[in-house]
Amino acid sequence: MDESYSHVGRYIGRLYNLMRRNLWKGSTPLGYSSAEMKLLSFILDPSNQSVVQKDIEEEFSLRPPTATEILKKMEKNGLITRVQEEADARCKRILPTEKSIREKDAVFSYLHNFDKEIIKGIPEKDVIAFCRTAERMIENMKKEITED
Repeated sequence: MDESYSHVGRYIGRLYNLMRRNLWKGSTPLGYSSAEMKLLSFILDPSNQSVVQKDIEEEFSLRPPTATEILKKMEKNGLITRVQEEADARCKRILPTEKSIREKDAVFSYLHNFDKEIIKGIPEKDVIAFCRTAERMIENMKKEITED
């Protein structure tokens, strides 16, 4: 690869801004923010049996204060409850409420349509390559943070 500046960060920034403006538009049809929707989809995912705040921080690359604020808002809105772990008083499991379980299909449908819109017209092999590349970029950035 050419060692000259490749503008990858600029492309990622533009993509993020366009996604935020064109698809997330502040709140979703359910009235939740895009951040709440993304976290809710993670919490509602059946493969995530026991979710704690640290899991959310890692999955979404959030700082602890940011995750705390979003989770507080979600709890206030009746989307989640936090239950103290018996083994560790400092650790609280995050559980979906009946309200969020009722809206599970709508949450997943909204996010599925969101993803379909982003990849419209892009061959599947290119989407797979992009995801693989993005995952490697995420790992590179995590290493940079931990090496500071």
